[in-house]
Amino acid sequence: MITILRKNQRVLMLVIAVLTIIAFIWLYNPATTPELGSNTVATIYGRTVTQADIEREIKNFQLALALGQFRLLEDLGGISRDENRALDEFIWNRLVMQHQAKELGIEPTDSQIAGHIKAITVFQTNGQFDPGKYKAFLLEQLGPRGFTELQLENVIRDALRVERIKAIVGAPVAASEAEVREVARIYEKVNAQEVRFSLAASESPSEVTDEEVKSFHEQNGPALIMPETRSVEYVKFAPPAGEKPLEGRGKVDALQKVADAASAFAEQASSTSFAQAAVAGGLAIQTSPDFDRSGATLPAGDESSQAPAPDLKNLAPSAFLLTESSPVSDVIQSGDAFFVLKLTRVNAQRPLTIEEVRPIAARRLGARKAEGLLRERAEAAIAKIREAMSGGKSFSDAAAAAGLPVQTFNDLLPSSGTLSPKEQEVAAATMLMEPGQLTAMIPNSEGGFAVYLSERAPADEAALAKKADLATRILESKRRLLFMTWLSFARDAAKIKVASRQQ
Repeated sequence: MITILRKNQRVLMLVIAVLTIIAFIWLYNPATTPELGSNTVATIYGRTVTQADIEREIKNFQLALALGQFRLLEDLGGISRDENRALDEFIWNRLVMQHQAKELGIEPTDSQIAGHIKAITVFQTNGQFDPGKYKAFLLEQLGPRGFTELQLENVIRDALRVERIKAIVGAPVAASEAEVREVARIYEKVNAQEVRFSLAASESPSEVTDEEVKSFHEQNGPALIMPETRSVEYVKFAPPAGEKPLEGRGKVDALQKVADAASAFAEQASSTSFAQAAVAGGLAIQTSPDFDRSGATLPAGDESSQAPAPDLKNLAPSAFLLTESSPVSDVIQSGDAFFVLKLTRVNAQRPLTIEEVRPIAARRLGARKAEGLLRERAEAAIAKIREAMSGGKSFSDAAAAAGLPVQTFNDLLPSSGTLSPKEQEVAAATMLMEPGQLTAMIPNSEGGFAVYLSERAPADEAALAKKADLATRILESKRRLLFMTWLSFARDAAKIKVASRQQ
Protein backbone atom coordinates (compact mmCIF):
# COMPACT_ATOMS: atom_id res chain seq x y z
CA MET A 1 0.00 0.00 0.00
CA ILE A 2 2.84 2.31 0.95
CA THR A 3 4.56 1.52 -2.33
CA ILE A 4 1.42 2.42 -4.30
CA LEU A 5 1.14 5.74 -2.48
CA ARG A 6 4.77 6.56 -3.15
CA LYS A 7 4.44 5.76 -6.85
CA ASN A 8 1.39 8.01 -7.19
CA GLN A 9 2.55 10.72 -4.77
CA ARG A 10 2.62 13.53 -7.34
CA VAL A 11 -0.82 12.65 -8.72
CA LEU A 12 -2.33 12.47 -5.22
CA MET A 13 -0.81 15.84 -4.25
CA LEU A 14 -2.23 17.40 -7.42
CA VAL A 15 -5.72 16.03 -6.67
CA ILE A 16 -5.57 17.25 -3.08
CA ALA A 17 -4.45 20.72 -4.23
CA VAL A 18 -7.31 20.98 -6.75
CA LEU A 19 -9.89 19.88 -4.15
CA THR A 20 -8.50 22.38 -1.65
CA ILE A 21 -8.77 25.23 -4.14
CA ILE A 22 -12.36 24.30 -5.05
CA ALA A 23 -13.33 24.08 -1.37
CA PHE A 24 -11.68 27.42 -0.64
CA ILE A 25 -13.49 29.17 -3.48
CA TRP A 26 -16.87 27.70 -2.52
CA LEU A 27 -16.59 28.22 1.25
CA TYR A 28 -15.25 31.75 1.08
CA ASN A 29 -17.41 32.99 -1.76
CA PRO A 30 -19.49 35.93 -0.36
CA ALA A 31 -22.42 34.81 -2.52
CA THR A 32 -22.59 31.38 -0.87
CA THR A 33 -21.21 31.99 2.62
CA PRO A 34 -24.50 33.32 4.09
CA GLU A 35 -26.23 30.15 2.94
CA LEU A 36 -24.01 27.88 5.01
CA GLY A 37 -25.85 28.52 8.27
CA SER A 38 -29.30 27.30 9.12
CA ASN A 39 -30.22 30.61 10.79
CA THR A 40 -31.58 32.33 7.69
CA VAL A 41 -34.18 34.91 8.76
CA ALA A 42 -35.00 36.58 5.43
CA THR A 43 -34.25 36.93 1.75
CA ILE A 44 -33.77 40.11 -0.28
CA TYR A 45 -33.04 40.33 -4.01
CA GLY A 46 -32.96 36.52 -3.92
CA ARG A 47 -30.06 36.29 -1.47
CA THR A 48 -30.27 35.14 2.14
CA VAL A 49 -30.01 37.33 5.23
CA THR A 50 -28.82 35.57 8.38
CA GLN A 51 -29.27 36.37 12.04
CA ALA A 52 -25.66 37.58 12.14
CA ASP A 53 -26.43 40.01 9.28
CA ILE A 54 -29.41 41.42 11.20
CA GLU A 55 -27.41 41.82 14.40
CA ARG A 56 -24.71 43.64 12.45
CA GLU A 57 -27.35 45.99 11.00
CA ILE A 58 -28.69 46.65 14.51
CA LYS A 59 -25.19 47.77 15.52
CA ASN A 60 -25.05 50.01 12.43
CA PHE A 61 -28.36 51.58 13.49
CA GLN A 62 -26.94 52.26 16.96
CA LEU A 63 -23.77 53.69 15.42
CA ALA A 64 -25.78 56.06 13.21
CA LEU A 65 -27.56 57.29 16.35
CA ALA A 66 -24.27 57.78 18.17
CA LEU A 67 -22.92 59.76 15.19
CA GLY A 68 -26.00 62.01 15.15
CA GLN A 69 -26.90 61.01 11.57
CA PHE A 70 -30.56 61.85 12.10
CA ARG A 71 -31.14 62.84 8.46
CA LEU A 72 -30.02 59.36 7.35
CA LEU A 73 -32.19 57.72 10.03
CA GLU A 74 -35.21 59.81 9.04
CA ASP A 75 -34.80 59.12 5.32
CA LEU A 76 -34.54 55.37 5.93
CA GLY A 77 -37.47 55.23 8.35
CA GLY A 78 -35.31 54.86 11.46
CA ILE A 79 -37.13 57.51 13.49
CA SER A 80 -40.47 56.48 14.93
CA ARG A 81 -42.26 56.27 18.27
CA ASP A 82 -42.26 52.51 17.77
CA GLU A 83 -38.53 51.83 18.03
CA ASN A 84 -38.89 48.21 16.95
CA ARG A 85 -40.63 49.33 13.75
CA ALA A 86 -38.02 52.06 13.24
CA LEU A 87 -35.24 49.48 13.48
CA ASP A 88 -37.05 47.13 11.07
CA GLU A 89 -37.59 49.91 8.51
CA PHE A 90 -34.00 51.15 8.76
CA ILE A 91 -32.48 47.71 8.21
CA TRP A 92 -34.45 46.80 5.07
CA ASN A 93 -34.44 50.31 3.58
CA ARG A 94 -30.67 50.51 4.08
CA LEU A 95 -30.11 47.23 2.27
CA VAL A 96 -32.41 48.33 -0.57
CA MET A 97 -30.70 51.71 -0.83
CA GLN A 98 -27.23 50.14 -0.96
CA HIS A 99 -28.34 47.79 -3.76
CA GLN A 100 -29.91 50.62 -5.75
CA ALA A 101 -26.90 52.91 -5.25
CA LYS A 102 -24.70 50.20 -6.73
CA GLU A 103 -27.08 49.84 -9.69
CA LEU A 104 -27.00 53.62 -10.24
CA GLY A 105 -23.21 53.78 -9.95
CA ILE A 106 -23.35 56.06 -6.90
CA GLU A 107 -20.21 55.72 -4.80
CA PRO A 108 -18.87 58.60 -2.63
CA THR A 109 -15.16 59.36 -2.87
CA ASP A 110 -12.75 59.07 0.05
CA SER A 111 -12.39 62.87 0.17
CA GLN A 112 -16.17 63.31 0.38
CA ILE A 113 -16.36 60.81 3.24
CA ALA A 114 -13.50 62.49 5.09
CA GLY A 115 -15.09 65.92 4.65
CA HIS A 116 -18.42 64.67 5.97
CA ILE A 117 -16.77 63.05 9.00
CA LYS A 118 -14.97 66.28 9.87
CA ALA A 119 -18.29 68.15 9.72
CA ILE A 120 -20.00 65.86 12.27
CA THR A 121 -20.80 67.80 15.45
CA VAL A 122 -19.74 64.90 17.69
CA PHE A 123 -16.16 65.30 16.44
CA GLN A 124 -15.98 69.09 16.70
CA THR A 125 -14.81 71.63 19.29
CA ASN A 126 -15.82 75.25 18.72
CA GLY A 127 -16.92 74.39 15.19
CA GLN A 128 -13.62 72.78 14.23
CA PHE A 129 -12.73 69.11 13.77
CA ASP A 130 -11.13 67.76 16.95
CA PRO A 131 -8.89 64.68 16.38
CA GLY A 132 -8.98 63.95 20.12
CA LYS A 133 -12.75 63.59 20.12
CA TYR A 134 -12.54 61.41 17.03
CA LYS A 135 -10.04 59.04 18.66
CA ALA A 136 -12.10 58.93 21.87
CA PHE A 137 -15.19 58.00 19.84
CA LEU A 138 -13.30 55.19 18.13
CA LEU A 139 -12.25 53.79 21.51
CA GLU A 140 -15.52 54.25 23.43
CA GLN A 141 -18.14 53.64 20.74
CA LEU A 142 -16.59 51.41 18.08
CA GLY A 143 -14.41 49.11 20.20
CA PRO A 144 -17.17 47.75 22.48
CA ARG A 145 -19.33 47.03 19.41
CA GLY A 146 -16.53 45.11 17.72
CA PHE A 147 -16.38 47.80 15.01
CA THR A 148 -13.47 49.63 13.37
CA GLU A 149 -13.16 52.86 11.42
CA LEU A 150 -14.46 50.96 8.38
CA GLN A 151 -17.97 50.64 9.87
CA LEU A 152 -18.01 54.35 10.74
CA GLU A 153 -17.02 55.23 7.18
CA ASN A 154 -19.74 52.89 5.84
CA VAL A 155 -22.43 54.77 7.79
CA ILE A 156 -21.17 58.08 6.37
CA ARG A 157 -20.98 56.51 2.91
CA ASP A 158 -24.66 55.56 3.24
CA ALA A 159 -25.58 59.11 4.28
CA LEU A 160 -23.87 60.49 1.15
CA ARG A 161 -25.51 57.85 -1.06
CA VAL A 162 -28.97 58.80 0.22
CA GLU A 163 -28.34 62.51 -0.38
CA ARG A 164 -27.18 61.79 -3.93
CA ILE A 165 -30.19 59.58 -4.69
CA LYS A 166 -32.53 62.24 -3.28
CA ALA A 167 -30.93 64.84 -5.52
CA ILE A 168 -31.38 62.62 -8.60
CA VAL A 169 -34.96 61.59 -7.82
CA GLY A 170 -36.03 65.10 -6.82
CA ALA A 171 -34.33 66.97 -9.66
CA PRO A 172 -37.57 67.79 -11.58
CA VAL A 173 -39.45 69.48 -8.68
CA ALA A 174 -40.05 73.22 -8.41
CA ALA A 175 -41.83 75.63 -6.06
CA SER A 176 -44.44 77.94 -7.62
CA GLU A 177 -45.04 81.53 -6.53
CA ALA A 178 -48.54 80.59 -5.34
CA GLU A 179 -47.11 77.88 -3.10
CA VAL A 180 -44.56 80.28 -1.65
CA ARG A 181 -47.26 82.93 -0.99
CA GLU A 182 -49.42 80.36 0.75
CA VAL A 183 -46.61 79.17 2.99
CA ALA A 184 -45.55 82.80 3.65
CA ARG A 185 -48.72 83.19 5.72
CA ILE A 186 -46.75 81.88 8.68
CA TYR A 187 -45.25 85.41 8.83
CA GLU A 188 -48.63 87.19 8.84
CA LYS A 189 -50.17 88.11 12.20
CA VAL A 190 -53.82 87.19 12.67
CA ASN A 191 -56.66 88.11 15.03
CA ALA A 192 -58.92 85.13 15.64
CA GLN A 193 -61.61 83.83 17.98
CA GLU A 194 -62.50 80.29 18.89
CA VAL A 195 -65.15 78.17 20.58
CA ARG A 196 -64.42 74.77 22.11
CA PHE A 197 -66.42 71.55 22.40
CA SER A 198 -65.62 69.18 25.27
CA LEU A 199 -65.53 65.44 24.66
CA ALA A 200 -65.91 64.75 28.38
CA ALA A 201 -69.34 66.38 28.34
CA SER A 202 -70.47 63.88 25.68
CA GLU A 203 -69.21 60.70 27.34
CA SER A 204 -71.84 58.27 28.55
CA PRO A 205 -71.40 55.62 31.26
CA SER A 206 -73.70 53.18 29.45
CA GLU A 207 -72.35 49.62 29.09
CA VAL A 208 -72.04 47.82 25.78
CA THR A 209 -74.44 44.96 25.15
CA ASP A 210 -73.52 41.37 24.27
CA GLU A 211 -74.83 42.00 20.75
CA GLU A 212 -72.56 45.02 20.36
CA VAL A 213 -69.55 43.07 21.61
CA LYS A 214 -70.32 40.21 19.22
CA SER A 215 -70.74 42.60 16.28
CA PHE A 216 -67.52 44.42 17.21
CA HIS A 217 -65.68 41.08 17.37
CA GLU A 218 -67.00 40.00 13.96
CA GLN A 219 -66.13 43.31 12.27
CA ASN A 220 -62.65 43.69 13.78
CA GLY A 221 -61.66 40.03 14.20
CA PRO A 222 -58.50 40.08 12.02
CA ALA A 223 -57.16 43.12 13.91
CA LEU A 224 -57.98 41.77 17.39
CA ILE A 225 -54.96 39.62 18.06
CA MET A 226 -52.65 38.88 20.92
CA PRO A 227 -49.17 39.56 19.48
CA GLU A 228 -46.42 36.98 19.67
CA THR A 229 -44.58 37.15 22.98
CA ARG A 230 -41.44 35.49 24.18
CA SER A 231 -39.60 34.73 27.38
CA VAL A 232 -35.85 34.31 27.73
CA GLU A 233 -33.31 33.29 30.28
CA TYR A 234 -30.33 35.58 30.36
CA VAL A 235 -27.02 36.21 32.05
CA LYS A 236 -25.98 39.80 32.58
CA PHE A 237 -22.37 40.98 32.56
CA ALA A 238 -21.64 44.48 33.89
CA PRO A 239 -18.85 46.37 35.68
CA PRO A 240 -18.96 45.85 39.47
CA ALA A 241 -21.66 47.96 41.10
CA GLY A 242 -20.58 50.71 43.48
CA GLU A 243 -17.29 51.44 41.76
CA LYS A 244 -16.48 54.99 40.72
CA PRO A 245 -17.50 55.48 37.06
CA LEU A 246 -14.53 55.36 34.72
CA GLU A 247 -13.91 57.65 31.77
CA GLY A 248 -11.83 57.55 28.62
CA ARG A 249 -9.37 54.71 28.14
CA GLY A 250 -10.06 53.25 31.58
CA LYS A 251 -13.75 52.86 30.75
CA VAL A 252 -12.96 51.24 27.40
CA ASP A 253 -10.60 48.72 29.02
CA ALA A 254 -13.14 47.89 31.73
CA LEU A 255 -15.96 47.38 29.22
CA GLN A 256 -13.74 45.28 26.98
CA LYS A 257 -12.94 43.02 29.94
CA VAL A 258 -16.66 42.55 30.63
CA ALA A 259 -17.37 41.97 26.92
CA ASP A 260 -14.64 39.30 26.77
CA ALA A 261 -16.21 37.49 29.73
CA ALA A 262 -19.61 37.59 28.03
CA SER A 263 -18.14 36.27 24.77
CA ALA A 264 -16.44 33.38 26.57
CA PHE A 265 -19.73 32.47 28.26
CA ALA A 266 -21.68 32.69 24.97
CA GLU A 267 -19.21 30.33 23.29
CA GLN A 268 -19.40 27.83 26.15
CA ALA A 269 -23.22 28.05 26.35
CA SER A 270 -23.49 27.26 22.64
CA SER A 271 -21.20 24.23 22.83
CA THR A 272 -22.50 22.71 26.11
CA SER A 273 -25.68 24.03 27.72
CA PHE A 274 -26.78 27.42 29.03
CA ALA A 275 -27.33 26.16 32.59
CA GLN A 276 -24.06 24.22 32.74
CA ALA A 277 -22.09 27.20 31.43
CA ALA A 278 -23.67 29.44 34.08
CA VAL A 279 -22.92 26.98 36.88
CA ALA A 280 -19.33 26.57 35.69
CA GLY A 281 -18.84 30.33 35.72
CA GLY A 282 -20.71 30.95 38.97
CA LEU A 283 -23.19 33.13 37.13
CA ALA A 284 -26.82 33.82 37.98
CA ILE A 285 -29.47 33.06 35.36
CA GLN A 286 -32.42 35.45 35.30
CA THR A 287 -35.77 34.82 33.59
CA SER A 288 -37.74 37.55 31.85
CA PRO A 289 -41.52 37.89 31.82
CA ASP A 290 -43.28 37.37 28.49
CA PHE A 291 -42.66 40.40 26.25
CA ASP A 292 -43.54 41.53 22.74
CA ARG A 293 -41.29 42.83 19.96
CA SER A 294 -40.97 46.25 21.63
CA GLY A 295 -39.93 44.70 24.94
CA ALA A 296 -43.25 45.50 26.61
CA THR A 297 -45.43 43.04 28.52
CA LEU A 298 -49.01 42.82 27.27
CA PRO A 299 -51.68 41.43 29.63
CA ALA A 300 -54.37 39.32 27.97
CA GLY A 301 -57.31 41.34 26.68
CA ASP A 302 -55.54 44.66 27.23
CA GLU A 303 -54.62 47.11 24.49
CA SER A 304 -52.11 49.06 26.56
CA SER A 305 -48.81 47.33 27.16
CA GLN A 306 -46.72 48.04 30.19
CA ALA A 307 -43.72 50.27 29.56
CA PRO A 308 -40.74 48.05 28.69
CA ALA A 309 -37.85 47.86 31.14
CA PRO A 310 -34.67 49.40 29.66
CA ASP A 311 -32.99 45.98 29.35
CA LEU A 312 -35.97 44.26 27.65
CA LYS A 313 -36.39 47.21 25.30
CA ASN A 314 -32.85 46.71 24.01
CA LEU A 315 -32.88 42.91 24.13
CA ALA A 316 -36.21 42.32 22.39
CA PRO A 317 -34.98 42.73 18.76
CA SER A 318 -32.31 40.05 19.29
CA ALA A 319 -34.65 37.81 21.30
CA PHE A 320 -37.10 37.69 18.39
CA LEU A 321 -34.35 36.42 16.07
CA LEU A 322 -33.75 33.31 18.20
CA THR A 323 -35.15 29.95 17.10
CA GLU A 324 -35.53 26.49 18.61
CA SER A 325 -32.59 25.26 16.55
CA SER A 326 -30.50 28.31 17.52
CA PRO A 327 -31.77 29.34 20.97
CA VAL A 328 -28.64 31.05 22.36
CA SER A 329 -27.78 34.58 21.26
CA ASP A 330 -24.47 36.25 20.62
CA VAL A 331 -23.35 38.92 23.08
CA ILE A 332 -25.75 41.88 23.15
CA GLN A 333 -24.71 45.27 24.52
CA SER A 334 -27.15 47.51 26.37
CA GLY A 335 -25.51 50.61 27.77
CA ASP A 336 -22.51 49.50 29.83
CA ALA A 337 -23.90 45.98 30.30
CA PHE A 338 -23.64 42.87 28.11
CA PHE A 339 -26.18 40.05 27.86
CA VAL A 340 -26.37 36.50 26.54
CA LEU A 341 -29.91 35.18 25.99
CA LYS A 342 -31.51 31.77 25.70
CA LEU A 343 -34.99 31.38 24.25
CA THR A 344 -37.25 29.57 26.72
CA ARG A 345 -40.81 30.12 25.51
CA VAL A 346 -42.64 31.36 22.42
CA ASN A 347 -46.30 32.31 22.71
CA ALA A 348 -47.61 32.38 19.16
CA GLN A 349 -49.79 35.18 17.91
CA ARG A 350 -53.47 34.29 18.34
CA PRO A 351 -56.93 35.84 17.96
CA LEU A 352 -58.51 37.28 21.12
CA THR A 353 -61.55 35.56 22.58
CA ILE A 354 -64.86 37.40 22.92
CA GLU A 355 -64.31 37.80 26.66
CA GLU A 356 -60.85 39.27 26.03
CA VAL A 357 -62.41 41.58 23.45
CA ARG A 358 -65.16 42.82 25.80
CA PRO A 359 -63.10 45.52 27.64
CA ILE A 360 -61.64 46.66 24.32
CA ALA A 361 -65.12 46.92 22.80
CA ALA A 362 -66.38 48.86 25.84
CA ARG A 363 -63.61 51.45 25.46
CA ARG A 364 -63.78 51.80 21.69
CA LEU A 365 -67.57 51.77 21.36
CA GLY A 366 -67.94 54.16 24.28
CA ALA A 367 -65.43 56.54 22.72
CA ARG A 368 -67.13 56.18 19.32
CA LYS A 369 -70.56 57.05 20.79
CA ALA A 370 -69.11 60.04 22.64
CA GLU A 371 -67.37 61.31 19.49
CA GLY A 372 -70.55 60.93 17.44
CA LEU A 373 -72.61 62.83 20.02
CA LEU A 374 -69.95 65.55 20.23
CA ARG A 375 -69.93 65.92 16.43
CA GLU A 376 -73.72 66.26 16.30
CA ARG A 377 -73.76 68.93 19.00
CA ALA A 378 -70.85 70.83 17.44
CA GLU A 379 -72.36 70.79 13.94
CA ALA A 380 -75.68 72.04 15.29
CA ALA A 381 -74.01 74.83 17.29
CA ILE A 382 -71.81 75.94 14.35
CA ALA A 383 -74.83 75.96 12.01
CA LYS A 384 -76.68 78.13 14.52
CA ILE A 385 -73.71 80.53 14.70
CA ARG A 386 -73.48 80.78 10.90
CA GLU A 387 -77.19 81.51 10.66
CA ALA A 388 -76.97 84.26 13.30
CA MET A 389 -73.92 85.81 11.57
CA SER A 390 -75.72 85.84 8.22
CA GLY A 391 -78.43 87.87 9.99
CA GLY A 392 -75.91 90.53 10.96
CA LYS A 393 -74.67 89.40 14.36
CA SER A 394 -70.97 89.37 15.26
CA PHE A 395 -69.23 86.05 15.89
CA SER A 396 -69.06 86.78 19.63
CA ASP A 397 -72.79 87.53 19.89
CA ALA A 398 -73.73 84.54 17.73
CA ALA A 399 -71.58 82.19 19.83
CA ALA A 400 -73.04 83.60 23.06
CA ALA A 401 -76.55 83.02 21.73
CA ALA A 402 -75.55 79.36 21.07
CA GLY A 403 -74.36 79.07 24.68
CA LEU A 404 -70.65 78.84 23.84
CA PRO A 405 -67.90 80.93 25.50
CA VAL A 406 -65.52 82.71 23.11
CA GLN A 407 -61.76 83.11 23.49
CA THR A 408 -59.97 85.84 21.51
CA PHE A 409 -56.39 85.74 20.17
CA ASN A 410 -54.82 88.99 18.93
CA ASP A 411 -51.58 89.45 16.98
CA LEU A 412 -51.03 85.71 16.70
CA LEU A 413 -47.94 84.96 14.59
CA PRO A 414 -47.94 81.36 13.27
CA SER A 415 -44.15 81.32 12.84
CA SER A 416 -43.49 82.29 16.46
CA GLY A 417 -41.73 79.68 18.53
CA THR A 418 -43.31 80.86 21.78
CA LEU A 419 -46.94 79.92 21.11
CA SER A 420 -48.80 77.75 23.62
CA PRO A 421 -50.30 74.46 22.37
CA LYS A 422 -53.75 76.09 22.15
CA GLU A 423 -52.35 79.07 20.21
CA GLN A 424 -50.55 76.69 17.84
CA GLU A 425 -53.86 74.90 17.10
CA VAL A 426 -55.62 78.20 16.33
CA ALA A 427 -52.72 79.53 14.23
CA ALA A 428 -52.56 76.33 12.17
CA ALA A 429 -56.30 76.48 11.52
CA THR A 430 -56.03 80.02 10.07
CA MET A 431 -53.34 79.16 7.50
CA LEU A 432 -55.85 78.45 4.68
CA MET A 433 -58.54 80.92 5.83
CA GLU A 434 -59.60 84.36 4.69
CA PRO A 435 -60.94 87.04 7.09
CA GLY A 436 -64.61 86.48 7.90
CA GLN A 437 -64.48 82.69 7.53
CA LEU A 438 -65.50 80.17 10.20
CA THR A 439 -64.17 76.60 10.24
CA ALA A 440 -66.14 73.44 10.89
CA MET A 441 -65.31 71.57 14.08
CA ILE A 442 -61.64 70.58 14.17
CA PRO A 443 -61.10 67.46 16.35
CA ASN A 444 -58.41 67.39 19.02
CA SER A 445 -57.57 65.31 22.09
CA GLU A 446 -60.02 67.21 24.30
CA GLY A 447 -62.91 67.11 21.82
CA GLY A 448 -62.77 69.85 19.19
CA PHE A 449 -62.85 73.55 18.40
CA ALA A 450 -63.93 75.99 15.68
CA VAL A 451 -62.00 79.12 14.66
CA TYR A 452 -63.26 82.42 13.26
CA LEU A 453 -60.65 84.59 11.49
CA SER A 454 -61.27 88.28 12.21
CA GLU A 455 -58.28 89.88 10.52
CA ARG A 456 -55.03 89.03 8.75
CA ALA A 457 -52.22 91.58 8.69
CA PRO A 458 -49.85 91.69 5.69
CA ALA A 459 -46.33 90.30 6.20
CA ASP A 460 -43.62 92.92 6.81
CA GLU A 461 -40.64 93.45 4.53
CA ALA A 462 -38.33 91.39 6.71
CA ALA A 463 -40.70 88.42 6.42
CA LEU A 464 -41.00 88.80 2.65
CA ALA A 465 -37.22 88.64 2.42
CA LYS A 466 -37.46 85.07 3.71
CA LYS A 467 -39.36 83.88 0.64
CA ALA A 468 -36.22 82.29 -0.78
CA ASP A 469 -35.88 80.24 2.40
CA LEU A 470 -39.54 79.20 2.10
CA ALA A 471 -39.01 78.06 -1.48
CA THR A 472 -36.05 75.95 -0.31
CA ARG A 473 -38.22 74.32 2.36
CA ILE A 474 -40.96 73.57 -0.14
CA LEU A 475 -38.45 72.00 -2.53
CA GLU A 476 -36.94 69.91 0.27
CA SER A 477 -40.38 68.67 1.27
CA LYS A 478 -41.26 67.72 -2.30
CA ARG A 479 -37.92 66.00 -2.85
CA ARG A 480 -38.33 63.99 0.32
CA LEU A 481 -41.81 62.91 -0.81
CA LEU A 482 -40.43 61.79 -4.18
CA PHE A 483 -37.59 59.92 -2.48
CA MET A 484 -39.99 58.07 -0.19
CA THR A 485 -42.11 57.13 -3.22
CA TRP A 486 -39.02 55.91 -5.07
CA LEU A 487 -37.88 53.93 -2.01
CA SER A 488 -41.30 52.28 -1.73
CA PHE A 489 -41.14 51.06 -5.35
CA ALA A 490 -37.51 49.96 -4.91
CA ARG A 491 -38.47 48.01 -1.81
CA ASP A 492 -41.27 46.24 -3.67
CA ALA A 493 -38.78 45.23 -6.35
CA ALA A 494 -36.43 43.80 -3.68
CA LYS A 495 -39.00 41.06 -2.89
CA ILE A 496 -38.17 41.02 0.81
CA LYS A 497 -39.39 37.91 2.60
CA VAL A 498 -39.08 37.82 6.39
CA ALA A 499 -39.89 34.46 7.99
CA SER A 500 -43.44 33.67 6.80
CA ARG A 501 -44.38 37.18 5.69
CA GLN A 502 -43.53 39.05 2.49
CA GLN A 503 -42.90 42.83 2.32
